Amino acid sequence: MTYELRASTLTAMLAGFLALFSIGWWWLVFGKITTSGTISPLDAAVCLAADTDLCRLAEALCTNSHLIDIRWYAPEALWAAAALGLVAAYQSIRRPTSSAKGETRHDPSAIA
Repeated sequence: MTYELRASTLTAMLAGFLALFSIGWWWLVFGKITTSGTISPLDAAVCLAADTDLCRLAEALCTNSHLIDIRWYAPEALWAAAALGLVAAYQSIRRPTSSAKGETRHDPSAIA
């Protein structure tokens, strides 16, 4: 296994972990908010990727107790996971190919 393949695999795993972490974090906050009826589940889904005034208002108005008192969510976590996913995809595309002499070179046709 080459270094580039390991790097892209590690980056993809990190992106997946961060995406699951951010969705779990969102659910800890907005799961309680939607069950209390403060906002609808569709409006809460927008808060997964955007920081709107409605999201901040719902977080501020929520009076339910949350796990370890987490009352806010940062959508930047999901965007960071998406960016890492793109980096992993780029790393897997840019894997070097072997030449006849055993040297490694990048295949320019793999980029396009």
